[in-house]
Parts: sequence; C-alpha cells; structure tokens
Amino acid sequence: SNRFYNRVTAAMWSFARGSPAYASVQQTRGRQGWQAVWAASLLLLALHFSVSSAFSMFRQTSRAAPTQMRASYDRKKLNTEASFTEGLMRSWEGLFQPKEPELTPEELEAQERREASSEATAKALQSLKLSVQAGEDDEGMPIRRAAPISVLQSKAKQSIVLFAVPQGKERLITDVLLSMRIEAKEFSERNVLVVPAIVDVSAKKLVELPPNIRDAKLIRQGAIALPLNEAEDAWGVTLAAEFEEAQLQGTDEVLQIGLALILGRDGSILRRGFGRPSWKVVFSETDTL
Repeated sequence: SNRFYNRVTAAMWSFARGSPAYASVQQTRGRQGWQAVWAASLLLLALHFSVSSAFSMFRQTSRAAPTQMRASYDRKKLNTEASFTEGLMRSWEGLFQPKEPELTPEELEAQERREASSEATAKALQSLKLSVQAGEDDEGMPIRRAAPISVLQSKAKQSIVLFAVPQGKERLITDVLLSMRIEAKEFSERNVLVVPAIVDVSAKKLVELPPNIRDAKLIRQGAIALPLNEAEDAWGVTLAAEFEEAQLQGTDEVLQIGLALILGRDGSILRRGFGRPSWKVVFSETDTL
C-alpha cells in the first residue's frame, strides 16, 4: 500500500503543479499561500487514509474464506473516513472561494438607517388614501372614489408606483404620463397603479397638480391614482422624508430628477430609485409577487 501511495502522491503533486490552484499558491505570498499548502497537505493525508483503508480491507477479504468476507466490512470505520474526507473537501473549496468584504461600522449604520426608513415609510403609507378611478360620467370625465392604500393592496391586489418630484419640476410628471400611454395594456393586465405627486420638500407639504396636468387627458388614464391629502399633510411629511433620506445617501440629484417607490401587494417597498421609473423594471418587480 505504501508503494501505491507514493505513486499516487507523486501523481497528485505533478497534477497540482500544473493546475491553476498550484500556480496561485506559488504566486501568492503570506497567509493565503500557507492556507493553500495546508489544504493540499490535508487532501493528500485524506487520500492516504482512504487508499490504506481500501488495501487493508482487500487483504482481509482476499485471505478469508468466502463465507467470512462480510465480516471484514467495517461500516463504522468507512463512514468515519468518508465524513472526514467530505469535511476536508469542503474546507478545500471554501479556501478558494472569495469572501464578501465586511461592512465598515459606518456602512452598517447607513444600512440600518435605510432599512428603518423603508419600514417607517411602508407603515406610514398604509394609512394614506388615494383617489382612484371608478368609471366615467356622461361627459367622459373620470369618476373617482377614495380608497386606503392598505385596502387596494390587500383586497384589490394592486401594486403601486409612487413618483414624486420637488416643486418646480412638474414637467417630469408629464414625461411619466406620456410614457405610460405606450404601456397602457401592461398596467391593466398587471394591476399596477401609478401615483404622481409634487412635494414642497422644505415645508413637507403636498402640492396640488397644476391645471395643465390636472385637466389634461393624460391624467385620465385608468392606471393613474392621485394622492388624497388629509389632515396634517401626511402625504407631504412621508414623501419629504424620502427626499431627505436620499440626500443623506449623498444623492442631491434627487431634487432634480425626483424619486420613485415600488410598493408590493403585501405592503412592502420592493424598490426605491431616483428619476423616472423604468416600466420594465416595475413589471419585473411586481410580477415576482
């Protein structure tokens, strides 16, 4: 068995020298290089145990009578060696798998703040109401009714996209309404509502849509809902907080291009982004629910 082991060992080292892993070890100095040498040594050691065990069992069974061959089969020993080899191979694989860099304390704090902000916004939005279309009158004007966001999500199974812009950037809303016309069928089939909003960020107030948008045909699209403001301007406070969070992340551009929130039917915020929403992304996110 020792002669066979020596041959196998030589073959393994010959194969290792020609492999990328060996080249990586040769080129890497310090801790990683010693880790690779240690793993290779353990791998050869495991191979030796496996080969020795196999030859030992072969000698026992070959010398014994046919009726005694089963008695030489040591299941417990083989299972132990198999477990050892499996664990060794896992450590070998993990040695060369790159680890994700650990977050710094500042990055962890920023991540926790974003998660807390997202949860707070999602909770606040549940109690807010939207003005949704419920048909048309005799003159073709939309008939609207009030509905809480929580009811639209849980009962009507609606996904909701909020697109908010700072006061003075109303033209961005017109661009979004125009882009919706191309995908009108998709909004209906996927049960997606789009809510445009104008916010006075510094005053934390919701601003009414100007007449050129409020009275336009574009706003009459069935997939468009409007924020229904109530006491204490909850809409303004909630959306202004989103702009402030974006600025804390170093994205001052949000005051020029607006922001979008994709709300799932379960009440969660699926995605937060800056600028005009991509409808392909919106449909992809809502289709996974």
